[in-house]
Amino acid sequence: EDKACCKHLQLNLMATFLLKLGCPDNCNNRGRCANGKCVCDTGFTGADCSKVTCPGNCNNRGSCVNGQCVCDDGFTGKDCQDKTCPNDCNRRGRCVDGRCVCNEPYTGNDCSETTCPGNCNSRGSCVNGQCVCDDGFTGADCSEKSCPNDCSNRGRCVDGQCVCEGDFTGDDCSEYACPGNCNNRGRCVDGRCCVCRRGFTGPDCSQCKYLYL
Repeated sequence: EDKACCKHLQLNLMATFLLKLGCPDNCNNRGRCANGKCVCDTGFTGADCSKVTCPGNCNNRGSCVNGQCVCDDGFTGKDCQDKTCPNDCNRRGRCVDGRCVCNEPYTGNDCSETTCPGNCNSRGSCVNGQCVCDDGFTGADCSEKSCPNDCSNRGRCVDGQCVCEGDFTGDDCSEYACPGNCNNRGRCVDGRCCVCRRGFTGPDCSQCKYLYL
């Protein structure tokens, strides 16, 4: 009878010991129990293997929620390893290591600005993709020299100088010219008539005037 009592006591002690070594919630069938601790299967964690792990532990750049990374500002990706770009580059470029590589013809930190041809050749400012040229320059890229008053629509502009038409003259072709420019033999008055030097005559001072002694 004493032996039977002893054996029963030993069994009770062993059962109590095994119970103490048991794992919480039997590791939720997501791992194995070893010496009272859960050794979780891949993808699970926690004292009872109830939590789902996130890839790369979110690289310490976010928090793990139900097995998915909720990334901190400035990071993205399944494991938060990628850096984000401002405004996602406005879909006008690609994001490389946190910086926008813009498609043509866009520029700026977030590719929100439009570039101008030739960067306006440093002769103007770029506004919404169009050059606003400084004084003295013109053209889509401000590469051409402009003429005063656009030659008053009486001539053409060649490298910043007016080549006047017909009877017009002056820096901006605003003045009337005298016939033949008086052939350098007189002066032009009001752009209409030549006052010829002595010895010359005619509307353009082209004729010699006989002098009688």
